[in-house]
Amino acid sequence: MMRLSLSGRLIEVQYRYCEMSVPEFLRFAKACGYDAVELRATQITADTTLEEVEGFRKVADELGMDVSCCMPPGITADEEGLKRLEEFIPLAETLRCEVLKVWVGDAEWLKEACDLLKPHRMTLIVQTHTGGPFETVDSCLEMIAKIGRDNFGLQYDPANLFVARQDYGEEAVKRLGKHIVQLSVQNVRPAEPDEPDVMEEGGFYYTRCLLGDPRGLDYESVFRGLKAIGFDGYVVLNEPKPKLLPREEFARRAAEELGKLMGRR
Repeated sequence: MMRLSLSGRLIEVQYRYCEMSVPEFLRFAKACGYDAVELRATQITADTTLEEVEGFRKVADELGMDVSCCMPPGITADEEGLKRLEEFIPLAETLRCEVLKVWVGDAEWLKEACDLLKPHRMTLIVQTHTGGPFETVDSCLEMIAKIGRDNFGLQYDPANLFVARQDYGEEAVKRLGKHIVQLSVQNVRPAEPDEPDVMEEGGFYYTRCLLGDPRGLDYESVFRGLKAIGFDGYVVLNEPKPKLLPREEFARRAAEELGKLMGRR
C-alpha cells in the first residue's frame, strides 16, 4: 500500500537551514495528513547527536509517524563521503529509516555505498534529476546496470523528466519498474520567459503550479504506471517553500490531491 510522506524541503531556506525543528516538522506533517517525513541534510546535520535523534524518534512514535528517507549530510563521491555515510548509519537505524538518499552520480562510489548499507538492510536511492546521469529513463537504466546492486534504486521525479523534455508518464514508469523505490512529487507547467518566478532549462521555460492544475504534469498517468508495476512505496511531496499558498494550506491541499491519486480518498 502506498504511503504519503512530506519532505523537509517544504520548510527549507536556500538549502541552508529549516524554519521548524524536527519535532515541529513531524507534528506539522501529521496535522496536514501525512504518514511520514523525509528528513534533509539541513535537519539531521553533522552536528546532530544520537541523543537528539532518539528524541526525534520518540516524538515520531507518539504521533504514529515514520521516516521515509534521510539525506545524510556532507556526502561526496570519495572515501570521505563513504566515511560520512557509515557514520550516519546509527542515526538512520535509531530513526528506523531504511532508505538513504544521496546526490552522487559516480557508479563505482554508489556500488561501495550500497555494499556499506547492505548488512544494515538499508537501500540507497538517487533522485531522477536534470543535468546528470539520472536525467533520462535510458540513462537511469544504464546507471542501474553499471551499479548492479539490489539495494540501489530511484526516487522517481516526473517533474525533472518533464523539464528535461522526456517522457515521464505511465510508459516511463513501466520501463523503470521495480527500480522505483519512492515517488518524488512536485508540479510545474510550461511558462513564458517573462512570467513571475519562471525557471529555464535548456531553453525550456517553466514555473511551479499546484497539484491538479491542468497545465501541469499528468500525474494520473504516473499513478497508472505505478499501479501497473505494483508500486507500494512512499509518495513524497518534495516541493520547496511555497509561494502560491500559505505553507499549511499548500501541504494539506497536496495531501488531499495525492490521496485521490493513491486511491485513499
